[in-house]
Amino acid sequence: MPFISIEFAAFFALFFAAYWCFDTAPKVQNALLLLASLALLSYINVTFALSVSAFAFGISGVAKGMTSAKTEKMRRRWLIAGLSAAVCLLAFFKYYDFFRNSLYEMGFEDVADIVMPLGLSYYIFQSIAYLVELYRRKTPALKWHELWLHFSFFPTITMGPIIRASRFNSVAGINLGMTEQLRRPRQIRSPALALALVLLGVVKVWLLAAHLGAELVSPVFDNPMQYSLPMLLAGAYGYTLQLFFEFSGYCDLVMGLALFLGFRLPWNFRAPLYASNIREFWGRWHITLSTWIRDYIYIPLGGSRKGFWRTQLNLMLAFMLSGIWHGNSWNFLLWGTLHGLALVLLHLKIRWFGEAPPVTTPWQKAKHLASIVLTFNFVVFAFVIFKTSDLYEAAQFFSAWFDTQAPAMLEAWLLILAIHVGVLSYPLWTESLRHFVGLLRALPTPYWLVVILLLLQVVIAFAPAGIPEFIYADF
Repeated sequence: MPFISIEFAAFFALFFAAYWCFDTAPKVQNALLLLASLALLSYINVTFALSVSAFAFGISGVAKGMTSAKTEKMRRRWLIAGLSAAVCLLAFFKYYDFFRNSLYEMGFEDVADIVMPLGLSYYIFQSIAYLVELYRRKTPALKWHELWLHFSFFPTITMGPIIRASRFNSVAGINLGMTEQLRRPRQIRSPALALALVLLGVVKVWLLAAHLGAELVSPVFDNPMQYSLPMLLAGAYGYTLQLFFEFSGYCDLVMGLALFLGFRLPWNFRAPLYASNIREFWGRWHITLSTWIRDYIYIPLGGSRKGFWRTQLNLMLAFMLSGIWHGNSWNFLLWGTLHGLALVLLHLKIRWFGEAPPVTTPWQKAKHLASIVLTFNFVVFAFVIFKTSDLYEAAQFFSAWFDTQAPAMLEAWLLILAIHVGVLSYPLWTESLRHFVGLLRALPTPYWLVVILLLLQVVIAFAPAGIPEFIYADF
C-alpha cells in the first residue's frame, strides 16, 4: 500500500485513532504497531510479512545465544554465525538474477520466480548493527517481539532511514535509538512540524520528482539520440534532482508519520547537493547508510588507523561495496568506484595543499561556490551511470552528447542555468521552510491545520495522475 494514496491515508487515520487510545501503555502500542506493519506488508505480499517474521525470530535466537554464552569465544562464535547468515541471505537475493535464467532453462520455474522480500536490505543492515552493538555490550538485548517490531516498523522498512537499536544521538543530542523509544511512554511530537514534513514529502515526491521523471528524465534517457546536447545535460541534472526529491521526500514523509506515532527518526539528508566536496556530500546524502558503512565496514577494515594509503584502500573497498549493494551489474560497481576515487583524490589534495581555509573573503566565497558546482556536476554525471541498466546503456547516453543531430534550444540552456541557481540558493529554500514551520507553530492548532490541508489540496491539484513509484525501493 503506497504511502501516497487514499487507502493509506484512511488506514493511517484509523490506526492513529486506535493507537493513541493506549497512550499510557507502550507495550499495547507496540503490539498495534507490529500488527499494522505486518498487515501492510501482507497487503503487498504475504511472503514479505513471513520473511521479516522468520528473520526476526532467527536473529532473536542468535542474540539469545550470544547473551547466554559462558565465554567470550562462544559469544564471538554466535556473532560470526549471525553476521554470516545475514550477509549470505542478502547476497543470495541481491545476486539471484545471475542464476535465474539457468533455473528457467532447467525447468525450475517456481524456484526461479523467487522475489526479494520488501525491505530486506534495510532490516538486514539493522540486524548487523544490532548484533555488533550487542556483542560490544553497547545495547541491551531486545525481547523477540521488540526485535520483530524493530525490523518490520512500517515507516522505515521500505526505504529507510536505517534505524539502530543502540543509543545514538541526533545533532541536538536527542537519543534516536529504538530500544529506548520502544520501551518508554510516548506522546505526539511537534504536530505542526510532523504535518509540515508530511506535506513537504508529498510535494517532493508527488509534485517535483514525479513531474521531473515523467516530463524530462524518462523521455531523455529512453531516446537520447533524439535530443540535443543541452537537453541531454538537462536530463542528467533532472535525474539527480528526481532522485533527491523522491528519496529525501520519502524520508521527510516517514519522519512526519513517525512523529505522529511518538518516534524520532534520524535525518537522512542535509542539503547534499550544496556540498562543496565529495566527503561533505556523503556526510549529507543517505546519512544513515553512510554512517552504517563507516561503522560496520570502513572502521572494521582498519579505518584511518593504519596509515594514509591503507586508509585510502579501506575507503575504496567501502565505496565499492556500497556500489554493489545497490545492484548486481557493473555500472553500480563503477559508480561506487568513482565516488571512492573522488574521495581519495580529495584526501591527496588535502595532504599536499592542506584543508580549504574558512570562507570569509569574496575570493574564498567564489572558490567555495565553484567547489559546490564542481561537486554537484561530478555527482550528476556519476548518477548517469547509476541510472542506466548497464555500462552499454551508459555509454550510449554519453556518446549521444557527441553524435546527436538535434538542434540546441535556448530553453534547455536556461533550464540548466536555473538548476544551478536553484542548487546554489538552497540555503534560502531551507531558511524559508524553517520560517514557514515557525509561523505554523505560532498559529493556534485549527488555523495551521487548515493551512496545511489547503496546501495539500493545491499539491493534489497540480500533481500528475497515478501513484508515484520509488526508485530506491528496488534496493
